[in-house]
Amino acid sequence: MSDLAEPLLNVEFGRLAAARKIMAVRFSTGSPAEDRANAERWISRFGGTTQPDDGASVEAGEHSVTIRPAVEDPDSPWVLYIHGGGLVYYSTAVFQPFLRILANTLRAPVEAFDYLKAPEHTAEQSVEQLQRHIEARCHALAGRPLVLAGDSVGGLLALYLGLRALPEVFSRLVLIYPVLDLGTERESYRTFGEGYFLDQDSMRQFRSVLRPFFSGRGFDPFTLTDSELARLPDCSVVTAGCDVLRDEGFAWVEQLADRSVRPRHQHFSDLPHDFCLYAGKLESARSAVLRIAASAFSTEARRS
Repeated sequence: MSDLAEPLLNVEFGRLAAARKIMAVRFSTGSPAEDRANAERWISRFGGTTQPDDGASVEAGEHSVTIRPAVEDPDSPWVLYIHGGGLVYYSTAVFQPFLRILANTLRAPVEAFDYLKAPEHTAEQSVEQLQRHIEARCHALAGRPLVLAGDSVGGLLALYLGLRALPEVFSRLVLIYPVLDLGTERESYRTFGEGYFLDQDSMRQFRSVLRPFFSGRGFDPFTLTDSELARLPDCSVVTAGCDVLRDEGFAWVEQLADRSVRPRHQHFSDLPHDFCLYAGKLESARSAVLRIAASAFSTEARRS
């Protein structure tokens, strides 16, 4: 957005970005499997690993993994989580440090779903399988409040599933630095297009994977109909200041406000995309996750 001053990257992430540059971390080796392994090794090394002494427990399911908090509030919702990675990278395993912090802070179970990856699979195959798995879990959890959350492309998928596949099922949607516009590159693409963990070239690749599926179904967060907005659950949007996706997040929140829908918007001006993945090691990321848990997931965050 033109009215946002260019922020300075947080010191912890600034050092990490410098190390990444020195190490000449490549966007792609040409092998999807090798690229995924390299990405997960990076996160495990610099973002942290699971903390077995935090009291949380992990229950592996057929298509998902559930993190149970050390202390569970019997009145808490069940959080279903869709991880980011452009439908190309990452897994529920690499997200566990973040998800354990989230579960313990919320005192709620957090169930994260894996999905088929591109380019070996199409977005249609991935999303349709993910939809079936989440639908099945929602039926199994009938009677309990459900929150659907996701980061990056997971935020876009959460919005799509919450409006199209499972309308009026979730008490809240939580979209963390979400992909929201598959057609427009705003100023933040140029400002943060390189050196801020999610480069513009990577995002362009992800958009090429996602665009056929969403355009074929006429789903665009910026052109939601009045009936879709009426079905939109209470919604929280988290944006990062040093992120190519920053401006589309701001633009979407502003557009909804113009249409009398006011999601809770939480902004971290000095953090980059994917900061939640570093919550196991970087204090700035952990602090942000704690604030997200306290605000974005709060039942008190209601639309005006």
